[in-house]
Amino acid sequence: MLWDFDIFSKNRLFIKKVKTYFIALLIALPSVLFAKTNYHPGYVLKNNGDTLKGYIDYREWVRTPKSIQFKAKETDKNIQEFDPNAIKAFEISGMDRYISYSGIISMDKTDFPDVPVGLDTSKASDTIFLQQVTTGKHLTLYYQNDDVKGRFFISGNSRQITELRYYQYYSDDNVIIEAMPYKGQLGYYINLFNAGDKNLISNTERSKFRQSDLKKIVDKINGYSGDMNNKNKAKNSRFFAGAGINYTQALFDESYGHLFYESFSNAKVYPKLNAGYDVFVNPNVQQTILRAEVSISYVNPRFKLPDGSVYTFNQYTMSLVPQILFNVYNKNTFKIYIDGGISFNLSAYSNNKMTYVNSDYVEQSPYQLEPYWVNFPLQTGIVINKRLEFALTYTGAAAYTKYFGLSVANRTMSAGLKYLFGR
Repeated sequence: MLWDFDIFSKNRLFIKKVKTYFIALLIALPSVLFAKTNYHPGYVLKNNGDTLKGYIDYREWVRTPKSIQFKAKETDKNIQEFDPNAIKAFEISGMDRYISYSGIISMDKTDFPDVPVGLDTSKASDTIFLQQVTTGKHLTLYYQNDDVKGRFFISGNSRQITELRYYQYYSDDNVIIEAMPYKGQLGYYINLFNAGDKNLISNTERSKFRQSDLKKIVDKINGYSGDMNNKNKAKNSRFFAGAGINYTQALFDESYGHLFYESFSNAKVYPKLNAGYDVFVNPNVQQTILRAEVSISYVNPRFKLPDGSVYTFNQYTMSLVPQILFNVYNKNTFKIYIDGGISFNLSAYSNNKMTYVNSDYVEQSPYQLEPYWVNFPLQTGIVINKRLEFALTYTGAAAYTKYFGLSVANRTMSAGLKYLFGR
């Protein structure tokens, strides 16, 4: 039997280079995450009433920021830092507004498993930034989040800001109790501005202590039937669909009594279809994206073994791939990203057979190929005008057999184009 070792060696060298490139991307990711800036036009309102227009470093803050970085011009190297003691407010134009608040805040924990035993009404005095969630002619709703808990605040026409109170705690019987004074606080404003609105009072009684519920109530108190005061805000999710090609190297590896090891490969190009759903950590910044993708792919390798026999099968695979995407370069019209995730694969097989050259005998299903298997794709790509996405993906060898001393596996490099619905 003749083997083209030169072609095989070139394929392995190319795959090794691609793998090295993706590993280098992942190694660089931590420094990118912490070093990346994202300046957007905005302004700072100082305590003396002066307004500074310029650019604010707008991050995907998991916690409400304790300070912000500001510069007068986007190209300036001189950066000023402001905390809530130094300014009254700041705004990223068309995106987010924060105000400074000095006063009493609750310090009890309300998230499992840190729920206290017994009602905890502890408080502390602090100066913090509050993010404006919604505003209108009567009320403004704010949100703040730190290492202790998430808090909501409300202010009326008097502009006095009050925290909406909510408690969770274990009773003596080890049962979690919810105390919800915030419903009474909101009821006060309903009676003040919407007297007699029994439907709104009923909705408040059924509400949960979460931003979506509280925002709807405050908007209705303000006279909005929908989300009119935030109609220009970016949506927090989008759908996508696409197609591409897979360059898949199917691998047949077998060891004979551990005396020697032989590997046979079969590389071909196959089509691929995919669709999915993106959720933005911050829809205004759109730098970190949680992605769920479904894809359909196909391979039909043909292995010619040393004794002349030929092993073939067809594999049809549907994959569910949760992943995290991070834009290392993030502008409205052009983005460059890196991406990693785990692929949960469901495969069906046909034509699984071994054909022996020196006889007419064909053995059906000589090996059991597993329907469930996983692999770990790494991806990089570009996005143009928030609509078109071009991606390159590398997936290391992953076996779909469970034999000792033998494996059948796929290793794949992909190129694909996606269309992104929504912005």
